[in-house]
Amino acid sequence: MSSLRVAIGAVAGVTGGPATYVVELLHAMADLDPADIELHVLTDRPDLFAGRSNLQVHEVPLPSAWHQPLWDNLSVPRLLRRLRPDLYHGTKHALPLLGLPSAMATVVSMHDLAVYAQPETFSRAQRWQLYLHLRHAVRRASRVIAVSAYTAQDLIDQLAVPRAKIDVVGHGVGTNFRPIPDPVRRLEVRRSYGVEAGALVAFVGTAQPRKRIEAAIAATAALVAEGREVRMVIAGRRRPGYEPDWLVSPPPFVHLAGEVSAEALVELYGAADVMISPSSFEGFGLTFVEAMACGCPVVGVAATSVPEVVGDAGILVERPDADLLSSALRELLGSEKTRLEYGRRALRRAEALSWPQAAARTLEVYREANR
Repeated sequence: MSSLRVAIGAVAGVTGGPATYVVELLHAMADLDPADIELHVLTDRPDLFAGRSNLQVHEVPLPSAWHQPLWDNLSVPRLLRRLRPDLYHGTKHALPLLGLPSAMATVVSMHDLAVYAQPETFSRAQRWQLYLHLRHAVRRASRVIAVSAYTAQDLIDQLAVPRAKIDVVGHGVGTNFRPIPDPVRRLEVRRSYGVEAGALVAFVGTAQPRKRIEAAIAATAALVAEGREVRMVIAGRRRPGYEPDWLVSPPPFVHLAGEVSAEALVELYGAADVMISPSSFEGFGLTFVEAMACGCPVVGVAATSVPEVVGDAGILVERPDADLLSSALRELLGSEKTRLEYGRRALRRAEALSWPQAAARTLEVYREANR
């Protein structure tokens, strides 16, 4: 029996959850090495898959994030016509609008439908691009992968996707995310961010309106005003065009780390006393799981997919309100016993999520889509 030829679109050069998702997923698939599936990777970052002999990697340049519509709708279909795979997997909520053979099976991964819940947090161009691609993708797809049960229900409610067409496949967490084993190294990392005897609060994620970073800053500011020694580190890329006041002129207790390497990110989680993310909308919430895998207690908002992902391993408040968030921070930072307990819960919760499980389920989705 001939192998199922699968082409996978992998935009990996634009940092964020979808890029982490596709890189980790593909490496986990390569580790599983399915005998019945031939994996072709269409990517802007072929270097991230170097040395994987069972991944056939094809470079598709992406000059910037602004060029992704051209990448999805011109570059990818052109290459697919040459490769002639049995199935194409669009891993970032899009399938080519034109140019796919009608007989080709397709899978699309949906990370969130935030544009429907909070359209004001997107530019007009982003809104219309997403509206067009999301609706087209769920119609064209043979199977739709939702990264959480919340996102699956959102697909049903917002885009009328039949439940039978949806597969819920959650994220995993990389094995590199683990607590810092050496207490001396942990102190060194904390000092590198300007923390000696005080507390280190971290935010990790793309700076954009729905992350509500200003609420996390205000919550931390309330503790500083009480005389507590607290340093906040904000790590992650900035969405193009987003330039809030706190980013232009950050408060003195805030350190803007920008995009950090994978190694530095793990150490930041491991050195932090708490990771706070008051995002008002998450399709999954990968940074919560990454922090928890490093033994870092988390504070978030009990909305969208966050309760599903965090469970009882963090403190979740009702809404992204500075007063509620500052109370959660006080609870964790004011008691080492409480902080250690949530750290233990965080580790247990993260252990239940793995990329090999996600990869195995995704390979099964490919088989189902091609039947």
